[in-house]
Amino acid sequence: GIYIMTVDHTTGAISFRFLDTGVGPSSAGSPKNGIAYVSSADLDGDHVTDYVYAGDVFGNVWRFDLTSSTPANWKAGITPLFSTPAGQPITTRVTVTSALSGTSPARVMVDFATGQQLPQTLASGATYPSGSQSIYGIWDSNMSAWNALNSVQYQVASSTTVSASNLQTQIATDVAGSSGNISGFRTVTQNPVCWSGSSVCKTGNNLFGWKLALPDSGEQVSDNPTAADGVCIVNTTIPASKQILSCSNQPPSGYTMAIASDTGGGPPASFFANATNNFVSASGTVVSGIGLSAVGTPSFVSAMTKPYMVNQTVTGVG
Repeated sequence: GIYIMTVDHTTGAISFRFLDTGVGPSSAGSPKNGIAYVSSADLDGDHVTDYVYAGDVFGNVWRFDLTSSTPANWKAGITPLFSTPAGQPITTRVTVTSALSGTSPARVMVDFATGQQLPQTLASGATYPSGSQSIYGIWDSNMSAWNALNSVQYQVASSTTVSASNLQTQIATDVAGSSGNISGFRTVTQNPVCWSGSSVCKTGNNLFGWKLALPDSGEQVSDNPTAADGVCIVNTTIPASKQILSCSNQPPSGYTMAIASDTGGGPPASFFANATNNFVSASGTVVSGIGLSAVGTPSFVSAMTKPYMVNQTVTGVG
């Protein structure tokens, strides 16, 4: 679960409240559900947190309800919003955005990625979970209680059960090439999401989000994603061969991915541009990933009216 600290605005006294998901092994020595990061969501723009979202190492995505003015009523969801197939671990922060859909109310989208790195030591190399890892976008359609109490409305669905089978698949493809510090490019399909209850597609409007498998061997996400301009941006890690701590270690590689937050596909136009402001494409297809081998969470700054993405690479160079 998560701890929430409240501060009395009159006396300064602090108190803690634990919101328990009720999920996780109970045997001594077993790993618990391991929530590492949380993301707050203010759905009506009044500068008060309404919900908190988080993922755990067993692949569950949770929503914690803080809408009551009485802290004793705050609680975790009875069940997860979503559980990843085969328990893909979530060890990084989720991003929470709202996605507009024509004249309809916006959808609350929870985007996140899977992966876990256990550090290398003097005796053993870094270890990672087996199997492929993915990036996901889940529609939190359980907004009926919220809509009944607030003027800011969000889309709801008749069913709130989300599984991998009712997510739209997007596919990432590596494209060879280089440009400056970039080694390799990546494209992502732009398949529409046939949202449940919508008329986006002629048939099959029963989906609740999207999924994007990371294509390279061992590739995963161990750094926090972020959101900017309607795009989910994340640095992926492709592990090097298992090596113990050494000054001659081969560092991992990886891609900086930029995908549409609402569909998980490549954005309509490339998020990346080269030094002469030409938007990057690969054989005429929008580039949704660049091989920077970057680490951490990308930052965004503006200079001379232009936006810049700032990353640090595994070699320590900005």
